[in-house]
Amino acid sequence: MRVLRFLQTAVLAAVCSFISLAQAPQDGLWYLSKAQAVVHQGMVEGDAFTFAAPLSSTLPAGSYIQFCVSLENAGEMAPLHYKVEFFDGGEWVSDPSFVYQDGLSDYSFRTVSASVKHPSTFTAVYKLKSEVSDSLRARCRVCSPYATNGSLLSKEEEGNTVALKNRHYVAAKLVPLGSGEGFPQKRILLTGNSFTYYFGEAFMLQEIAFSQGWILQLNASLKGGMSFRQHCGLEMTQAQCELPCDYDFAILQGQSQEPGKYAAAPDSLADVRSAFCELCGRIRSSHPSCRVFAERTWAYPASDNGGFASMEEFDEMLSKGASMIAEAAGCEINPVGEAFARARSDVPSINLLHKDQKHQSLAGSYLKACISWLTISGRTRFEGTVPSCGLSSDDAAALRAIAEKVASGR
Repeated sequence: MRVLRFLQTAVLAAVCSFISLAQAPQDGLWYLSKAQAVVHQGMVEGDAFTFAAPLSSTLPAGSYIQFCVSLENAGEMAPLHYKVEFFDGGEWVSDPSFVYQDGLSDYSFRTVSASVKHPSTFTAVYKLKSEVSDSLRARCRVCSPYATNGSLLSKEEEGNTVALKNRHYVAAKLVPLGSGEGFPQKRILLTGNSFTYYFGEAFMLQEIAFSQGWILQLNASLKGGMSFRQHCGLEMTQAQCELPCDYDFAILQGQSQEPGKYAAAPDSLADVRSAFCELCGRIRSSHPSCRVFAERTWAYPASDNGGFASMEEFDEMLSKGASMIAEAAGCEINPVGEAFARARSDVPSINLLHKDQKHQSLAGSYLKACISWLTISGRTRFEGTVPSCGLSSDDAAALRAIAEKVASGR
């Protein structure tokens, strides 16, 4: 298993402190519990969260690496802007393809007020310009003097507190992906909640896409429990929808029951359709050529089958509701729930659900990433070697076969 350390330090500090964290079940993905909290107080412009991943062999120039991080402000006066940089050729560099400008700073990602409890998720695939022989290094550097409330950052201010996100988010990931030439670059927006962020499905999607010949740059607004209407009002979602980055795809995932409930009562719950259409409109106003997908989520046994008479009815209404909102907005369907239902039937030995019998397990996140890849790419099968993302090779192959059957209509 690869050893990954998180380093928390100010750029100008003479002494750096390393924080070692427990290894996650799969190589490269790091999760934090509340007991393992990584919290920093008093970050100002120039300070950084720095991450290092020792290498077992030299990476040649031209190799691609994946870096992902989830930060959440724990105080109202935490840093607003971060620039993501990689240590490459003896210096810290930032790829201009994921640097934006908002009138205050050039930044890679921004955060929001602690009061809304919305983490900031950043992920990118970066191509090394120089050989790396010891360890990969990436950092999130505070790149403006501003706090989220508009004040100036202060080291002494107790409200200047930020943490790596815990509770089933991936706190960070820093891994080599491989090398290749002529890969098309695509960009995708994901909006959703725990049905997307559990076990890092978004990061699996990016890794799988690379194995299939795509560099998939990814932006996300992921917050627990969010419905389509709530996403419409989230500052982070609005900011991601409006970024000047030419999205090729967007997958919109709402609260786990709302498409099913809407299908059961379309008149009284018409706002589900309205909110979904509003969210699509915001994306298309800035990205008119973006293909937008409504995600059909999965039925689960918790809460008495989500409030439906049976798992079968729950699945049926989720499918119907997703189709109704997609048709209203002129969108396509990402049939994740269909893949889950097929897997429950064909490979019942693979548990797709977490211990709460609702959220996805590691296997469920992998299946979701697989079907999402086939959906956006328009393909019906995988080619070559596909990463297992921490699953056993047999389970991963079985789930990919399920995704292929769903994608091809078999």
